[in-house]
Amino acid sequence: MSAKSVNGVSSIRKCLSVLDCFSEDAPQLSLTAVTKKTGFSMPTTLRVLAALCEEGFLERDANRLYRVSWKAYRLGKLFQAHDSIKNAVLPVMRRLRDVFGETVSLYYKHDIWRVCVEQAVSLHELKRISHPGSYYPLWAGATAKIFLGFMTSDEIRRVYAEAPQDRKERWAQFLGEVAEARQRGYAVSLAEREEGTSSIACPLFDFMGKLTACLCISGPSFRFTDEIKAKAAPVIVRECRELSRSFGAPDSAFGTRSQARG
Repeated sequence: MSAKSVNGVSSIRKCLSVLDCFSEDAPQLSLTAVTKKTGFSMPTTLRVLAALCEEGFLERDANRLYRVSWKAYRLGKLFQAHDSIKNAVLPVMRRLRDVFGETVSLYYKHDIWRVCVEQAVSLHELKRISHPGSYYPLWAGATAKIFLGFMTSDEIRRVYAEAPQDRKERWAQFLGEVAEARQRGYAVSLAEREEGTSSIACPLFDFMGKLTACLCISGPSFRFTDEIKAKAAPVIVRECRELSRSFGAPDSAFGTRSQARG
């Protein structure tokens, strides 16, 4: 690769690094904030920001704060339009939210992480929220138990390596809960990753019978109690099986499965 090509790739990565600084928690950022997040020098950051503004991916307001602009929005809408699973699941998510009153989230697995791709947020003032686009670990929680049940032994070892010490100390028990969740078709958790949070999760399968996503209902444990989760379990399982069948999943996808592959 020529020096010119290398420099070109480096410039593209700098632009992507800057765009990656913006999120729901940080929709507007100053030059100083972007410089701190990226680790670039201020002149480099300023040049990248100027280029992204010129191309329509960012814009700067009167207070000299940067935010994503119309081209970034267009790319996001293209992703949404072509994500057939998310589009099919969203009406079900809203229905589950309305029935049980808690936030319903859709997660995909990315390597040894889970990423929230859609949410139907609870209408309660106090609610549990996972920001779409954010990554979360797989060493605790109901969603983690679903994903780990379909991961290879090597992937599970890598998740273990990332876990904090207190989770490692109860890893054998956690894997037992993973196996139980895979057998019964759903998983539950109580304050495993976040204090005061309770959740239930269920898998979604594709036309080959492979795990493609996970649906999760979560809320404050004082409200989303074990009794409510017991009522939610058959409902979320039924909804996820109907969705999976609409994706072409065979009936064998819902049978008893071993804990891990590989």
